[in-house]
Amino acid sequence: MPTVRFDDGLFLHCAVDDYLWPWQTPTPVLMMHGFARNATFWNRWVPSIAQSRRVFRPDLLGCGSSDNPASGYRYTPASIGDQIIAVLDALSLSRVHWVGESSGGLIGLLLAAAHPDRIASLVLCNTPTRISDEIRGIYSLGRESTAAAIRANGTGPWCRQTLGYRLDLDHASAELQEWVVAEMDKTRPDVAAALHECFEAVDVRPFLSGIKAPVLLLSGDKSAIASQQQKTFAEMLPQGRVELLAGYGHGINLLQPKRCARNALEFWRAVEEAQQ
Repeated sequence: MPTVRFDDGLFLHCAVDDYLWPWQTPTPVLMMHGFARNATFWNRWVPSIAQSRRVFRPDLLGCGSSDNPASGYRYTPASIGDQIIAVLDALSLSRVHWVGESSGGLIGLLLAAAHPDRIASLVLCNTPTRISDEIRGIYSLGRESTAAAIRANGTGPWCRQTLGYRLDLDHASAELQEWVVAEMDKTRPDVAAALHECFEAVDVRPFLSGIKAPVLLLSGDKSAIASQQQKTFAEMLPQGRVELLAGYGHGINLLQPKRCARNALEFWRAVEEAQQ
């Protein structure tokens, strides 16, 4: 799988799912995982999408198969955005359909605002406009911050204690729950803490009205993190459309992957037909 080397010597890994003929050139799809997760969280989407699109699934530094930064590394929205643009450049991806889950959606919105020529559309799953004070309080587990709770407990144990806010436990099998905890536990605690500190600083509301790319918002209508904020997205995004999955909480990208992928394919088809 391709890797992209940055100036500091760190390598970022990107899974590529390419089953098309060389002469087929549809707009590719970039899928960005959420906080402290990795590219494998999109595995169940790939069979549907890769039949007609090339799929690129990067791991942020410190996540999945990408290099771990040194202790004390500080993530910023700007540095993450620059790294993803470097990935697009290295892989000769001039323009992509963006799919982002949770904080992966926030990254996509930031890029759509800063580099509108690179983002053809956005599919956002479980994405909030910001991390609310209520969720910060829950995630902190009685400590001064979420980052402190992650450093004290470890990524996996912290994830297990807060899992119900990240995944609808009523619809998630025990196997899926354990897999999510195990995968997130692969992210080093200091990395997870630093990532959360980075995303806590993001509030996309001030620039939503300036994002011209079409946006499909996918969320469970019972998500404690995202569902209440979908109305804000729909009101402020010039081309935003909400698709709520009735009866589901957070984590629809894992709970209903085929349905979400089908919605994304139909959305891209409509976007491209409108641009012809």
